[in-house]
Amino acid sequence: MARARNSPIWRVDRLAHRALVLLVAVDAADDALVYVALAGRCTGLVEHAQRHRARIVVETRRRTRARRELGEYLDGRRTAFTLRVRPLGTPFETHVWSALAAIPFGTTCSYGALAAAVAGAGSARAVGRANGANPLPIVVPCHRVIGADGDLVGFGGGLAVKRWLLQLEQHRAPPSWRPGEPEPVQLGLFA
Repeated sequence: MARARNSPIWRVDRLAHRALVLLVAVDAADDALVYVALAGRCTGLVEHAQRHRARIVVETRRRTRARRELGEYLDGRRTAFTLRVRPLGTPFETHVWSALAAIPFGTTCSYGALAAAVAGAGSARAVGRANGANPLPIVVPCHRVIGADGDLVGFGGGLAVKRWLLQLEQHRAPPSWRPGEPEPVQLGLFA
């Protein structure tokens, strides 16, 4: 019993944006953002909470700062977050996540370039694994990392979500299509 009382409590809020559904977890003690689940998937959130011995409770406040800032980002009205964040991972993972946070809004970086900057040549796979373990997608922008040839690769939320987020940042407005739906096709006649 005492163990559960000392466990961190994570308040989980659901953000149902017209294009994406997010589950957002903040530490009840200080409102630090600890997890963002893309597509409203709770499996990864539950596993992350178990790994860090946290209890999950449903958020009961009407508006949280995390919900507001993520909503503004998804609407194209926010380019940087002011949230307190606590990405929980290994020292190597947190080192990689710090490098991800430094990738400017609207730009991309290859896994190889990120690896060279973080851990040296030849570490792209280790950096890719750390990128995939990022508990704060969007806020710690792992979607800005692409393949060496410019292709979209490796994103936990799916490549359609990654493409949507990158288009949002490029145009500073939400794309007209939703992930999971076919993108509109541009005919060459009017391009």
